[in-house]
Amino acid sequence: MISKQYIKQLEFNSIEEFFNYVVESKINGNYTQTKEFIKKMNDKQFLLFINYTKVSWTEFQTEFLKMRLE
Repeated sequence: MISKQYIKQLEFNSIEEFFNYVVESKINGNYTQTKEFIKKMNDKQFLLFINYTKVSWTEFQTEFLKMRLE
């Protein structure tokens, strides 16, 4: 689970900023880091993340889902 404390440790102000960071990690080729973040999300957070990415990052949704299931 991604806690508020964890988000603050990463110096983000919101879960949305964290979601952006996860997407940026993927874009920058940081597969291991992206997978780590995906795995830390609980089910609700992961669904929120997938819905959040629908706005502009749909090409990555399948890859994020694969990471979650690995």
